[in-house]
Amino acid sequence: MVDIAERLLICPPMPDDSDEPVQRPSERPGTYQEQRILVLHNADFGEISDGDPSFESRADVVNQAHDVSRALVTRGHFVDVMGIDRGDLPDLLERLREDPPDLVFNLVESLAQVDQNAMAVTALLELFDVPFTGPGTLSVGICCNKQRTKQILKAEGLPTPRWGVVDGQFRSRIADLTAVAGVGYPAIVKLLAEDGSLGISSSSVVYDDDALARQLRVMREQFPGRKLLVEQFIDGRELYVALLGDRVLPVTEIDLSALPAGQPRIVTYDGKWTKGSVDYLNTPSSRLATGLSLSQTERLQSVARNSFAALAVCDYGRVDLRLASDGTPYVLEVNPNCDLSDGAGLSNSARAASIPYDQMIDAIAVSARERFADELPVKRRTNSGDSGQ
Repeated sequence: MVDIAERLLICPPMPDDSDEPVQRPSERPGTYQEQRILVLHNADFGEISDGDPSFESRADVVNQAHDVSRALVTRGHFVDVMGIDRGDLPDLLERLREDPPDLVFNLVESLAQVDQNAMAVTALLELFDVPFTGPGTLSVGICCNKQRTKQILKAEGLPTPRWGVVDGQFRSRIADLTAVAGVGYPAIVKLLAEDGSLGISSSSVVYDDDALARQLRVMREQFPGRKLLVEQFIDGRELYVALLGDRVLPVTEIDLSALPAGQPRIVTYDGKWTKGSVDYLNTPSSRLATGLSLSQTERLQSVARNSFAALAVCDYGRVDLRLASDGTPYVLEVNPNCDLSDGAGLSNSARAASIPYDQMIDAIAVSARERFADELPVKRRTNSGDSGQ
């Protein structure tokens, strides 16, 4: 893992909103020749100080945009890059109306530092029938809320750890314990609507009422007003299954065995983003999972595929799972806009399937274009008032 400063020195940023699209060398043919692709990402980290706990995870989207853009250029596309925040929506609206691209590669994870605001972007793209990568507005909104995700997974018969939700504002110890009475111990405390492991530390795993009360207090002080998820902690292997187009990729794993003795085997925020920390140094990148039986692999991939279908995740995505000691694969999270940086989890999964990075990115673009090619004629007939009679 490379920090943002180093990445920007190694890979100078592409100009945002440049007058001329970036064109790749012409010798490499692509599935879609000379597509005009807008790589769209959030830029809501500009006002965040370096010491803010969410800065690293939010600002890393710039690295993704650079890697994705370069991959698309090598595959034969014209690429433009645009970073936006809430105040830039009118500019985006004008661009979609006046000069829509052939495809938007949507990397917007949040606006105004709120993940659920990303729905505003997909809603605009849907309104103007502009093809874009990744799921639609409804799916984005559901996946941003861990409780809603888990309710759907449970309704579909997919295994997910028990959970309860507590208010962001303190009520009383009795109220908190009542809200999570069905979860049991050990449990893990998370933000209800957040990704990137924000707020997750070794103290997040609790083993009794007193430890739970302490961690709830810490989270409420650090993230005032944010609802919290208290979830059954599954002490098992940390496994990922990724989606690429209509293909489920090989199972990958983060080996957490090198973490200090006595520390829970979890991926913390420091383990992902704080370079030089003990957690970072002992949390390697994901790699192909070994030692799984054929039946275990098939079950993991089946659970992942059904999770993607239940939440309408398309083009790409990742399911995070824990494999319990009894062999049950518990779905922790379904991520429809997982990290697309070269060297991140999805690219590692693709390489495990012998798919190089630029081919992976192009496959996502192709999947989106083909999907919209099927959908848009139907939408346009419907919008024109054609009843089909």
